[in-house]
Amino acid sequence: MNILVYVMDALRVDHVSSYGYERTTTPRIDKLAQNGIRYTRCFSPSTWTKPVGASLLTGAYPPTHGVRSREDLFNTDITRLPELLSQEGYSTVGVSTMGNVSASLGYDRGFDEYFDLYKDPDIIERRATSSAANEELDREGVNRVALPRAEDINPPLLKWIDENSSDDFFAFCWSIEPHIPYDPPRSHREFVNPDYDGEVDGSRESLPDVSNDEDMRQLIGLYDSEIKYNDEQLGLLLDGLRDRDVLDDTLVVVLGDHGDAFNEHGRLTHGHLAYDELAHVPLVIRPPNGNENSNSDVEEMTSLVDLCPTILEATDVENVPKSSQGRPLPPFGPTGSSSPVFSETRSRDIYPSFYAIRTDEWKYMEVDAPERSIDTLLETARQVYQRGLIPEIIRNPLYYLNRYRHSESRFLYNVRTDPEESNNLVQTRSEKVAELRESLYEWLNQSEQLYESLGNSGRTDIDAETAEQLRQLGYVD
Repeated sequence: MNILVYVMDALRVDHVSSYGYERTTTPRIDKLAQNGIRYTRCFSPSTWTKPVGASLLTGAYPPTHGVRSREDLFNTDITRLPELLSQEGYSTVGVSTMGNVSASLGYDRGFDEYFDLYKDPDIIERRATSSAANEELDREGVNRVALPRAEDINPPLLKWIDENSSDDFFAFCWSIEPHIPYDPPRSHREFVNPDYDGEVDGSRESLPDVSNDEDMRQLIGLYDSEIKYNDEQLGLLLDGLRDRDVLDDTLVVVLGDHGDAFNEHGRLTHGHLAYDELAHVPLVIRPPNGNENSNSDVEEMTSLVDLCPTILEATDVENVPKSSQGRPLPPFGPTGSSSPVFSETRSRDIYPSFYAIRTDEWKYMEVDAPERSIDTLLETARQVYQRGLIPEIIRNPLYYLNRYRHSESRFLYNVRTDPEESNNLVQTRSEKVAELRESLYEWLNQSEQLYESLGNSGRTDIDAETAEQLRQLGYVD
């Protein structure tokens, strides 16, 4: 049996048509769901890419695998999924369009081959590019890096499969779309208003210009168009596997690593508190054709840390590492779990960190704001200057001021009766806050203790190409 894991970056669950979205954004994912398992309550362990990628490959939460902030590399001595599958005779390949999930950061360990498409010379030649120096990608030795499209994933992956056709394979693919900048190809702008004449063009720089409903509709139209384009490219990849007579013997997994916000709680994009627009993600698994477990919905609480042990269970690999904090999901594993799921989002020491615990009924979230000292203020000023943000801040100071400012630090929602997360009960349900907060910190302490037992090589530098692409995507700030 082969395994294909395909990640669409920043894909929120309620913009996937098979999950109830009114627009037909994902016909190929919908078809997979019709012939597979759709996990209706799956949540991400973080609200930004870098830690989620490590969680997918290890089954561990960010405090355990150690990829928590922008400075961290994925170099902890922790067993990874491709290593375990290689021991079982699998050929393994990674194809990434995203600098946050790159060989430069350590994500290639355990793979036979790993393609970082954002620094491929041919792709740089034909795609939008960004300066490597501006992205702080100082180890790659190149001046420009690319923003690849989903279609760039298919040729190298299918070529690799052709060259390794005699082996079972594990393929791990990461597409940028629909991550900001929302820039669907001109031929794929089905949901964009052609008569719109405002300032919002889907770029990160235009986000402060979102000021009315028309602007927001345009932004969402660009986002949805990117989803539709990526879904089409995923379909072409699956067609390529069918043409090679390997699709029927392939376990196909499609997911979003986190969502993107459209001002549901006063913010855009991601990397913030784990409201459902960021934390609730699609997860669809289509077993090889003819599997009797196909065509079902799983409504149990699920985390993306469960994917690694689920794949190990599906492939009969018994050597599950002690660092794994997930569980094999139904129908591959037992049903009936009501375990809570957790989330941690960190960026830099000068920014707030966000923590969350979610049960069947409740969600508790907490903001851990850094102390404001001379050192942190100086570091913030240094970053603003290095990124050339001063003109943007002068043009729209409130947008940048509000990005990391929070009037409250604790949030409690009954997500069963208040799915919009609009009524903060932290003042009226103090006993529930205490209960969930205790569970949250128990999880955090246990995870950090497990991390300490694993060891770390201590490398924290990021190469120049990777940092440049991350600046273009809004991560280096």
